[in-house]
Amino acid sequence: MEPGEYESLVARAKLKKFGDQVELLQSMRTHKIHQPEIALLHGARLLTNSQSKLGSDVWTIMEQVFLAACELGADDWRSYTLRHLTKRFPTSTRVERLKGIGQESIKDWGEAKKTYDKLLKDKPEDTVTHKRLIAMFKQRGQVPEAVQAINTYLETFSTDGEVWHELAELYIEHGLLQRAVFCFEELMVANPRSMYNILTYAELLYSTGELELSRKYFALAAHLDGACLRALWGLVTVNSMLAEKDKANEKMAQLQTFAIDRLKAAYKKQGAHGKLAITLLSSGQL
Repeated sequence: MEPGEYESLVARAKLKKFGDQVELLQSMRTHKIHQPEIALLHGARLLTNSQSKLGSDVWTIMEQVFLAACELGADDWRSYTLRHLTKRFPTSTRVERLKGIGQESIKDWGEAKKTYDKLLKDKPEDTVTHKRLIAMFKQRGQVPEAVQAINTYLETFSTDGEVWHELAELYIEHGLLQRAVFCFEELMVANPRSMYNILTYAELLYSTGELELSRKYFALAAHLDGACLRALWGLVTVNSMLAEKDKANEKMAQLQTFAIDRLKAAYKKQGAHGKLAITLLSSGQL
């Protein structure tokens, strides 16, 4: 989407012309624009004034309005859209999942869980419902339940990097760094050249005391991107921690010099703002 294009669509939709409102809602779905107030306003207008003109798009817009209504607490529209969707698609897994989202929106957590559990019993391969259940546990701060749900999911869908990352974040948030290391090992297998994965893995290793291995991954990151400050600072820091062990190792001394020189060069380009960093790097106290 071009800059200003969405704002233009919103401005045109305010004139309440049918085509402009439909185009706006479609664009929001396509580009995953999250503005429930806008979706509810224009979706509700279409369903009230122009429903017969929508054709098959009416059901897509009803779902869009339902989700916005759940988020905003618009009880009338939540009930109206779910009732019509259920009547039109009585055996739909998608609509049944929407029912669970509606139950979540009114904090009927027990019923929402029953809805999701039933869906998963009938269709264990339903990844969307698995993720909805995980999101509900996280939203409620039920970390053990969220971790259990994620691990159950990963038993079947072990290549889902997004969920491995979600599990790692939960572990990091609660100080279970060794378990987060394991998650990032899985992520490294799936995408071994991802700078984010390499650097986070190196930092977790550092935090858990695996200094030698941490250095290898900071060095890998610096090799892949010699201008990456996060990699270079990581390398300098871990080398400093291992300085006593490495005092007779010429190669490690060269590695430290390489990292410090790269950092100094980077901070010189920042003029006065980089002087403090250069002074610190030159002090030999790292």
